[in-house]
Amino acid sequence: MTETTYHEKKLYIPAEIREKLGLKPGEKLNVAIIDRRSFKVELQRKLPEEELIEALETPPEIGVPDALTRREIYEDIR
Repeated sequence: MTETTYHEKKLYIPAEIREKLGLKPGEKLNVAIIDRRSFKVELQRKLPEEELIEALETPPEIGVPDALTRREIYEDIR
């Protein structure tokens, strides 16, 4: 267990823990109160598997937004 401090309305996460988690500035953390003396903090980061599934389920649109005519396609090719 690692000890930390609470100062000026902020909880400081020790460098050792930030490095092990690969925590980056701006990442979100979920905080849940367990009882009057303890709470739980979870990093709200998607796992690589979750990111892959999300990308497969909602692929970005690709291609030409409006249909081209045959003339427009071959016009510049000579």
